[in-house]
Amino acid sequence: MTPSFEEKEISTVLQSFPSLQMDEDKRREIASHIRREKELLIQMKRRKKYAKVIGGVAASFALLFIAYQWMPPEVTPSVPSAQQMNTGESQKAPAADTPSQADKVLTLDSQIQEYVEEAIHKTGKAYQPENMTVIVTDPNTGEILGMGNLKKQDANDRVPDIVKAKPDPVAAFPIVTLAAAIEEGKYNDYETYESGTYEITPGKFIKDHNVGKGWGQITYLEGIQRSSHVAFAKLSEQIPEDSLQQYFERFGFGAKTGTEQLNEQAGKIPNMNTPYDKAMAAYGLAGSASAIQQVAAVGAIANGGELMKPHVTKEERNHADKGRRVISEETAKQVREVLEAVVKNAPGSSREFSIKEYAVAGRKGIAEKRDQQGNIIDGKYTFSFIGFAPSDDPKLLVYIAVDEPQTEQWVQLTMREIVAPPFREIMENSLQYLQQR
Repeated sequence: MTPSFEEKEISTVLQSFPSLQMDEDKRREIASHIRREKELLIQMKRRKKYAKVIGGVAASFALLFIAYQWMPPEVTPSVPSAQQMNTGESQKAPAADTPSQADKVLTLDSQIQEYVEEAIHKTGKAYQPENMTVIVTDPNTGEILGMGNLKKQDANDRVPDIVKAKPDPVAAFPIVTLAAAIEEGKYNDYETYESGTYEITPGKFIKDHNVGKGWGQITYLEGIQRSSHVAFAKLSEQIPEDSLQQYFERFGFGAKTGTEQLNEQAGKIPNMNTPYDKAMAAYGLAGSASAIQQVAAVGAIANGGELMKPHVTKEERNHADKGRRVISEETAKQVREVLEAVVKNAPGSSREFSIKEYAVAGRKGIAEKRDQQGNIIDGKYTFSFIGFAPSDDPKLLVYIAVDEPQTEQWVQLTMREIVAPPFREIMENSLQYLQQR
């Protein structure tokens, strides 16, 4: 008998969740279950596009639903069905005899998940990127409210994209550098420096992204607004020796977050033995980190200084995971204000990410892609943005990365039409939804 479409998708799921084992009868039973869920979801106007992605990659809501719904009985948590996700109800498993069998529910919100999927669909259709990753969290708890991935599937790659360590985390590393400088008392908004090209050691130059021309003598606040490489290089020099590496470690880089996704990678904090290496790390042009690590780190800025573990399930009996303080509340507040200026005020480099009713704080990043040997690939880029809102009382954090969009390079380098629209759509719609809920 030829396997059905759903049965083929179950095989894909099992490759991503190798701990799940099941025979052919169970696979057919699950496939039948998925078909019924599809039919139900298609009938729901709010979820009419959900059926298109029911067999997506391991990071999608669909796979998590299947994985948790069909785990072995002795560890099966309670997971809401598609209908219950939309009505706000949730199932409860029978009382467990031991704490290890505590009831679990997904943190994913079906409406926010819909916004994520729609944004991925639109961007994929418009730009045919090699890959796109989106994560939406509540930075105050670490709960993942929505996530999705658009990727050309590699059957040999079993690492979900949100936990895969990738080179040059230019979205989050500079934010941690800024937080470290503020915490150490080495940052002043209105102190000035000479932008453009900076010889950090003999023969080693740091250049701003406008071919090293810079903008003359400017304040550090303007430098950060303009995403100046020289500003971060000079800040890195002022942070005491070895302290910057310790701050990266404190914010969770170089270690697994402990999220539920299998095969999570720890990433790498870069070498900082020389001033040049330290400057490159400060701007994120070295080392590696996963999307979920960056989300957790910037979440600590948003929530007032506590590093929370990102998670997609929660125990109903004790769902409030306490975070670990990494910076003071005052430092976090000051970083938020700077990141708000990056988005809100001229000459901010990320003003296209602003939305009408809510103040957004965040920053964008452009990283040249690298091959497996670590060499830069000419003309290929990954574009990312990480931001939270409202900036003074964050309710949501959204991370978006778009890899190799197919469009003119001048359009790529502005990012206005690639990453900004899906961010604005997800953030604005989700905030309005939470306000009305």
